[in-house]
Amino acid sequence: MKKPLLFLIISFVLCFATVVAEEPSSSMDLVTDFTIWPNNTPVYNETSTHFAPVTGVYKELELRTTFSYSYKIPVPFSDNPLVSGNNVKLIGGVELTPVSIALQPSVEFTPIAFLVFSSGLKLGTGWQFVGINGFANYVDATAEYEPVTAFGDWYFRFWVQGLFQFDLAAILPGDWNHVVTQASYQVLYTKNTSVNDKDVWCWQGSSNLVNGWEFYSSIILGYQMPLLLQMVGVQCEFNGYYDADGIKPAYTAFKNDFMTTQVNPVAIFKFNDHHSLTLLINFSTRRGFNRAKGDNESDVNLTYTSEEWFFKRVALRYTYTF
Repeated sequence: MKKPLLFLIISFVLCFATVVAEEPSSSMDLVTDFTIWPNNTPVYNETSTHFAPVTGVYKELELRTTFSYSYKIPVPFSDNPLVSGNNVKLIGGVELTPVSIALQPSVEFTPIAFLVFSSGLKLGTGWQFVGINGFANYVDATAEYEPVTAFGDWYFRFWVQGLFQFDLAAILPGDWNHVVTQASYQVLYTKNTSVNDKDVWCWQGSSNLVNGWEFYSSIILGYQMPLLLQMVGVQCEFNGYYDADGIKPAYTAFKNDFMTTQVNPVAIFKFNDHHSLTLLINFSTRRGFNRAKGDNESDVNLTYTSEEWFFKRVALRYTYTF
């Protein structure tokens, strides 16, 4: 019994010695997102997938700033290239928009070069500003969203994610061989502390939300170059609720478990080690309904008939790395 125990102790000491031999590092980022949404008039009473035409250059704007600090702890298992860069990353973030504020702590673990496992929380609150609801609850009687009590009611989100990543240059070295692939799947639980389950609410201007389990998946294929235009690629995103019955029975025709699909051409410009800019053009699906809303109705009062594609937004993301 003593030999196995001694072996475990020696292994732990050797592993710890390897870890502390590597120096931890830290970084800070300030990210600003600016988004413009064009106007798209819905097409009603279609029973098959269709496209809603653009009917105006401007519908609304979004602005978001996120400050994050990360602390990376190397945990190499050996000198093998697949595991020599293993690390644990602790991340703390603060997100601020004109209508909300949120804290975003998370942790990432990279056990092997092409896999990353992560988990985190988001805790925030919001208010109403120039008619935009940062955080609000839907009232059935009036078919309107009424603001919650800022810093009295809370938005909560917990998530876990697995990510696979691969760079062709890892097996075919060369500055022009960086064909990059990323695929991730995320499970989330989201809750508004001021409402009961199945009630409808709004966060950061996005309405028709409910408490419950959601999924989010992303697939990215890109080509990275040693140029100012660092990468071009395309991203596909998929997200939605798992439970069709997660909304009030009166609104089941709204189709709570509808899966949103998004296709995003992406370009990343890297000016230097501190400054980069991402341009994203977003095409998305949304619910198509049987008719237009009445004066005292919301989308949840309507009946889903088909999937509708539309040109959702143009987004710019500026990142400053300290």
